[in-house]
Amino acid sequence: MGKRDFCFYFLKEGTRTYEQSDLMTLLLSNPNITGPDSNLSTTEENIFVYHHQTLNFEAQFIMANKSVIPNLERLEAKYFDVNFYVKFDILTSNYALEIILDVIEEIVKKFRFFIYNEALNNIQPFRRAVMIKVFTAWKNAFAAKFPDQVAEYNFLDPQAYSQVSSYLQKRKRLELTIDASKVVVSNYIFYKSNKSRSAYVAIKWDGEKSFILPPSVDVFYLDDGKLQRFISMKEILSKTEKLFRSLDGYGEIQILDAKNVKKFHKFLVKERFAPLGTKLELLSLEKILDV
Repeated sequence: MGKRDFCFYFLKEGTRTYEQSDLMTLLLSNPNITGPDSNLSTTEENIFVYHHQTLNFEAQFIMANKSVIPNLERLEAKYFDVNFYVKFDILTSNYALEIILDVIEEIVKKFRFFIYNEALNNIQPFRRAVMIKVFTAWKNAFAAKFPDQVAEYNFLDPQAYSQVSSYLQKRKRLELTIDASKVVVSNYIFYKSNKSRSAYVAIKWDGEKSFILPPSVDVFYLDDGKLQRFISMKEILSKTEKLFRSLDGYGEIQILDAKNVKKFHKFLVKERFAPLGTKLELLSLEKILDV
């Protein structure tokens, strides 16, 4: 079984001294971080857990009593291990990685830390593009080496995965700013089929109200109380694209205005659509990977 942990280690140049209490304060100032976690921490490690409520992923920021950097003796002697590192699942999405890197960047800037990972040639300053590249390469290598572990999940294209994740974060704000009695702030529903690893992104509509159309929707599920239809979103938009407009300030998010509801519903009921050609089963976001 392949080891799923991926780590970035923190070091300082010329000294290992820093204010540990200040680092704890910085970590706990993040609303998504709790700790030290009494269930995970040991006498050798204090573990602070980052948990993203909306996207449901975690990272552990770990203060250790001794060095855990592999082959530390091979690294440049001018850098000192501060016994602090971050650990997360190698199968974490690249979108989630970006969020973790936001936290890492804040830490590095405040404490002037350098970064090391086994896949890097050497210890280096924070470089987001390099860290993403290294992580992605290791993730792809892991997926190729341990296909049985990846096979337990369904696949969503990385760009679609990022768009889905971004919308799920924006959805909270939309719910606060949009009148729910007039507009449905659509939530995603995820599906899989037994024909492939592909995950399908869907939204459901009751046929009655204006609704938000998020990006990367594959399947439109109409359930108006009389009719239930699963329809290709691409096929729908090929004939109804003009009925939607971009939502101001929200990029690729669109809306079906109230004035177009009846026309759109009539189209869905009357039009003939190609069958999806596969039976869909419900799926949770936690069972979807971007690799």
